[in-house]
Amino acid sequence: MGAKRLTLGFTLSTLFVCLSVPALELDKSQPELALVEQGCAYGRGALAVATAKADGLNKLRLFLQGETSYSLSTNDTELFNEQFSQQTRDLLISGIAQGQIHAHYDQVEIFGDDTCITVRIASPKAETSLNNNGVTWNSEPTVSVVVVGEGKSRSGLSARQVAEQDAFQRAVSQVLGVMVKSGFMQQTNSVMSASADSDEFNLQEVAKQSLSLQSQGVVSSWNEIATQELEDGTLKLTLDITVEKKLIADKVEHLIQSLGQPSVFVDAQLPVVQANFKDTLASMGFGLSPSSAQASIILKITEQEKLTPSGLQLELSARVLDRAGNQYGVWQNDPRLITLPNKKGMLTELATVHLAVDQNRQNLKEQLHDSMQKMAMRGGPIRELILSEHVAGKQGQLYSLLSAITGVSDVKISSKSGKVFVQLRSLNNANDLAQYIEPTLKMHQPQYKSKLIVLNEYQIQAL
Repeated sequence: MGAKRLTLGFTLSTLFVCLSVPALELDKSQPELALVEQGCAYGRGALAVATAKADGLNKLRLFLQGETSYSLSTNDTELFNEQFSQQTRDLLISGIAQGQIHAHYDQVEIFGDDTCITVRIASPKAETSLNNNGVTWNSEPTVSVVVVGEGKSRSGLSARQVAEQDAFQRAVSQVLGVMVKSGFMQQTNSVMSASADSDEFNLQEVAKQSLSLQSQGVVSSWNEIATQELEDGTLKLTLDITVEKKLIADKVEHLIQSLGQPSVFVDAQLPVVQANFKDTLASMGFGLSPSSAQASIILKITEQEKLTPSGLQLELSARVLDRAGNQYGVWQNDPRLITLPNKKGMLTELATVHLAVDQNRQNLKEQLHDSMQKMAMRGGPIRELILSEHVAGKQGQLYSLLSAITGVSDVKISSKSGKVFVQLRSLNNANDLAQYIEPTLKMHQPQYKSKLIVLNEYQIQAL
């Protein structure tokens, strides 16, 4: 980009009494200078709000890149160039492009058919003051935290191993907290933005669960500061832990991507309805699964043809389920909106038209995203472990060992046709999960050498 200086213009008014922001502004009301812009999007609802936020951020990005030009007084030009150096602009541009920039959003405003919102970003220097127990998020590749881990020996692990794992998880959790406060996990810029305002969704807690199995993978080093052994056998370790920020950011980004674009299995009676739903989901960026066994969520569709005096109508409803049959959301259309002559081929037309309606598409997308958020808060999608009876051994012990794996929950065991099926929740995919299940099975049946095979993202087989 070079070191070119920007010339811009601002409507210099009192920002807190403006009903709308017609152009980019300088907010000089705080010690750190901030840039203010308004973003707008056609329509209403959470999707329009998210799009308006993205529009405002994109305008700020274009401005920082020098692609929008305004006139500015000499004093304001000097003030801007003093607090927004070329390096600072590059950081902001990169952060906006990657959805990892901290921004403040004002209340939503409605102007005619548009939803608008004012977006405010400050120099990254101001964001390093956001901390968690003295930890700051800045441009350094690593961050060091001092934590205390506790543990007792269990399931073949020594008290020291359990305490170290506890300390690693606490360190990762602390760094994730800083990421949230600094805006590096700004979920409204993610692929889950359609329903990012859900009060039930805590991205930090979900990311913590997801990284719980991988905490050692993002910890680059640690030093022991102090050790204390309690009378009940608990070991307390005080560790200075160094965490790789990029690895955490990459894993969180992958997590958000998997939650925002889950694999969906469409279960419908009418082939034409199934085909139209698949086409609609694919156009919205969702993955399609060939079977329920390989899906994060199942879209169970009910179709009802309705013959009225005016003609043919089609009533559609879709329940969002997981593989265990738990329901997370419901979508349905209004069949009265579209009536066609009762002729051959009209059912296809009805299914196509209903799923082409913007409001129907938006509602369906929001239901799927909201359902994935609820599922994530419950522990993640349902995964399946398929075992031979020899490998499964005593099911009570198997249940206890699998339930003890960090990040695994809702373990349920059943038997069928000489095999043992274990359903469990985990935010980690089958490949990552298998790395932790394999040593657990060896511990469970040390005399039996089982071989794990990852069948797909949701199924693991051990025979």
